[in-house]
Amino acid sequence: MDPNRPQTSSSKKKWFIGCGISCGVVIVIVVLLILSGVMFVKNIVKGFEESEAILETITERYGEVEEYCPEPDGAIRQARIEVFLKVRELMRPIRNELESSFNLLNEEEKSKDPEKEKPDIGVIGKIRTGFGMVPQIAEFLKVRNQSLLDVGMGLGEYYYIYIYAYYLWLNKPMLDGLPFQIRGGDRGFNLQDSDDEDSQEIRRIIQIRRLQRLILPLLRNQYKKLQARGAGSGLGKWRQILETEIKALESDRYRMPWQDGLPEVIESSLKPFRRRLEEGYSRLLNSLEISSK
Repeated sequence: MDPNRPQTSSSKKKWFIGCGISCGVVIVIVVLLILSGVMFVKNIVKGFEESEAILETITERYGEVEEYCPEPDGAIRQARIEVFLKVRELMRPIRNELESSFNLLNEEEKSKDPEKEKPDIGVIGKIRTGFGMVPQIAEFLKVRNQSLLDVGMGLGEYYYIYIYAYYLWLNKPMLDGLPFQIRGGDRGFNLQDSDDEDSQEIRRIIQIRRLQRLILPLLRNQYKKLQARGAGSGLGKWRQILETEIKALESDRYRMPWQDGLPEVIESSLKPFRRRLEEGYSRLLNSLEISSK
């Protein structure tokens, strides 16, 4: 065939048809990607909006976090710890999903059998997992809030028991959570531990201040209710202990609540539930537990 011969109308038509098909496929793919992105964002926004809506109902029913008042005698009723543990159990499936995603990003989720280790999921797999974690976090908050609503517990009481059980009694590190940051570069999509001594100290201070802001108002509520019972309540010793702790926190903004030791009345409330509390704790998700509403 003569390369210099002009194309016939038939050959041109075939070429345009072929181009139209391939270009159409590209356009369809681009449109689908855009629509997928829009739907992805909409689903994330919807997830957080649903979580906020449930939280508004919880707040209307049980008050703001800082309005919660612990039992004036210092004890945590066993029935309330059971409710707390029920919430933890209802959250277990979404906790497991998030932990799997975090482990996958950190390349820690491997078979115990060295001959059956999972292959590296690669850059695209990690990006996909990272994006997938955002709606998972929205679902985590939604499930927690819905569980609280279903079992009858406010967020203030939930935070109170979580902090007392895990930080103040079981001595779980406040800085448990995700110590890495996502980093690009010529090595691809990497996870790089960004912790050093200075950043650890900054994080510790921030966490102590957060715990103080959560716990101090609750202790004041508790003390006020205790005072209303009068001197004949037989709780004079506990009243003094509580008053001393409140003053210590007010005078030192970097003091951990009950850093000199948790009162016996609180320890004895938690002791029967040690095993179940331990089983319900997530080291990886700790940073999510009381940092968001």
